[in-house]
Amino acid sequence: MADERTDVAGLVERAFLMGLGVMEMTRERVTSMTNDLVERGKMSESEAKKVADRIGEMATEQQESARKTVDKESDRFLRATGVATKEDVEGLRAEVAELKALIAQRPVTDEGSTP
Repeated sequence: MADERTDVAGLVERAFLMGLGVMEMTRERVTSMTNDLVERGKMSESEAKKVADRIGEMATEQQESARKTVDKESDRFLRATGVATKEDVEGLRAEVAELKALIAQRPVTDEGSTP
């Protein structure tokens, strides 16, 4: 099961990185196009900066959206396969700590066990 999780995690990571690469290529292409328009006098430098800034904002928004989608789909996959999440393990740790505290509070009988 651990190998399957690693394979899926690797696949998700590669897909995410590929998406980032595409976004970066798009940003570079837009920058190149706006620079060309500025050189030809079709766009001012301030307009080119606005376009570049907006593309940067859009890329950041897309990255955040992609991250949320990856997180959501990863959680869905892990739950479907029965793999414990970090939250599951933390919840169990808290329950064990509570049980230990309750056991520690119980009085010990003469035979050394709790009643």
